[in-house]
Amino acid sequence: MDNLDVARIVESDMTVSDKIRALAGVGYPRAEIARLLGKRYQHVRNVLEGDKLKPRGGQKVEAQSGFAESPQDFKRSYRLSVEPAGVVRLPPELLAALEVGPGSVIIAEPQEDGVKLFSTSAAWGRARASFQRLGINPRRDLVAALIAERRAEVAREDRDD
Repeated sequence: MDNLDVARIVESDMTVSDKIRALAGVGYPRAEIARLLGKRYQHVRNVLEGDKLKPRGGQKVEAQSGFAESPQDFKRSYRLSVEPAGVVRLPPELLAALEVGPGSVIIAEPQEDGVKLFSTSAAWGRARASFQRLGINPRRDLVAALIAERRAEVAREDRDD
């Protein structure tokens, strides 16, 4: 990570704790993080050691006034950490909601205000619905239909010659 990236982290709107996590995630030692952020070493240590005590993969976030539009929105929120290799572990509740398990594949779709995750079976359901909106039978073998049309076209051309 170059000095420009470090400056972006230090000057960002992230919380101090998230800045500490970001810098630690790219390999900065605790003393250097404390110096960069103008914080005491103990503060940096407390944040990083405190993260080790929390459940792996994420935890429910407590509601704070003005943060969530309604208490119902917040009950379904999780704070997830990005690990050094870019890995984000999903808590068991989210895996159950997606109906996926170890070895499963999920789809991530960028949205205007975040990312939407869904299972491959949900993706197939969305694809089928799109075909139906276009008036295409999703169960129809389009490749076989195309081959049949081409063969019929070749047969017509042979008759015309």
